[in-house]
Amino acid sequence: MKTVAVKPMEHRMLAVAVVVGLLLGFGSGCGQETTPEAKQARLIAAESVQLRKQLADCETEKEHIKARYADEIGQREVQLAACQNRIEALEKDFQDGIARQVGSVMAAVMSENARLRREIETLRAEIESVRGPQPSQP
Repeated sequence: MKTVAVKPMEHRMLAVAVVVGLLLGFGSGCGQETTPEAKQARLIAAESVQLRKQLADCETEKEHIKARYADEIGQREVQLAACQNRIEALEKDFQDGIARQVGSVMAAVMSENARLRREIETLRAEIESVRGPQPSQP
């Protein structure tokens, strides 16, 4: 059986119930009729016991709920971390893909640039051969 810690308010309620019970016991005397005040005190004591039980049940349920939500929050945090890791991996793949594309485009541009430079040199040489030697300027 689980023990429940007694809180100050519960402690006071218990003390009141004990005092009322003792007063009822001492006040009833030997064979005397029960007075309306004694009946009322017994009812109050019984209600106090019932309320304490309800309070203890509520405290137990509260602890169960807190434990359940703590587990759920823990699971959500694990899921969040997994999602964040996946996002980081996708961003890295995306950046790597961009870098590869830029690299391949740059390689193609550099190759085309080199080809065009060679073609320019060839065309210059053809132009020079068509023009012939230029006279030296004085």
